[in-house]
Amino acid sequence: MRRRNLMMAAGLLASPALAQGWSPGGPVRLVVPFPPGAGNDVLGRLLAPAASASLGQNVVVENRPGGGTLVATEAMLRTPPDGQNLLMVANSFTVNPSLHQPSPYDPLRNFTPLALLTEVPHVLTVHPAVAATFAEFLAKGRAPGRGLNFGSNGQGTSLHLGAEQLKLLAGLNATHVPYRGTPQELTDLIAGRVDWIYGNLPDVLPMLRDGRLRALALAAPTRSAFLPEVPTLGELGFPTAISDSWYGLVMPAGGRPEVAARHSEAWLGALLEPAMKIRLEALGYGVLGQGPAGMTTRIRRDVGVYAEVIRVAGLKPE
Repeated sequence: MRRRNLMMAAGLLASPALAQGWSPGGPVRLVVPFPPGAGNDVLGRLLAPAASASLGQNVVVENRPGGGTLVATEAMLRTPPDGQNLLMVANSFTVNPSLHQPSPYDPLRNFTPLALLTEVPHVLTVHPAVAATFAEFLAKGRAPGRGLNFGSNGQGTSLHLGAEQLKLLAGLNATHVPYRGTPQELTDLIAGRVDWIYGNLPDVLPMLRDGRLRALALAAPTRSAFLPEVPTLGELGFPTAISDSWYGLVMPAGGRPEVAARHSEAWLGALLEPAMKIRLEALGYGVLGQGPAGMTTRIRRDVGVYAEVIRVAGLKPE
């Protein structure tokens, strides 16, 4: 009964009986398209043991960064849809089809959505020497000349697109500096080699707390309990500057329905365990726990949103 309730709450498209009709024949590979230590890597490694127990097979996390997640995503296209290979995706999954031409894949035609797991807000984060307030940041960012450069964890990621949107809305003079992942980006921000970033809340929170970095604004509808003193961009005059990172699971399209149903059940069950939910929320993750229908809706929404940002900003692959 408890398992049935979890599945109903998560909005799964298959029945518990269908979900129980398949088990993996060997270790399951979870491909994370970012380096170790990134937000979705942390999430995947936290959930993997509980998912392994449910599936009856080990889940092996494999990091394949590069190309704004395109390297891992294109590699997943070449794997069979047998349930032995899963891909942890983020917003960039819905960016790349518009950023790269010809489009490298269709998120819903080439992949089967399994679960929408979590989301985290973006924090406008600067090196402490750059600015003490958002007003000071705006003044420096709008000044002629070099302006303030900004980093991201990769071309076409949600952190990149969110910062590009703020650049457009605020009229900033800013140059994008892409990195292969969050750890490298944060290292250079702390060293002052880049001036500002949009950071995932769990990634930047430790450096904000110890003073190595400074938060100027939150790109979210409401303030965060973790940073109650930090205003939202809406409070600062930019109500449409809302940006976040969501994390979900997909597998290659064409597999049997019971395979997808079994994975949805296992991973959402791991996510929605009370102790896991508490642990993730303490780290700054917002637990969504939605099944294939919710994941499909989010993918469709963001494909349109990011296509418009790419068009207006004139973005091209770097």
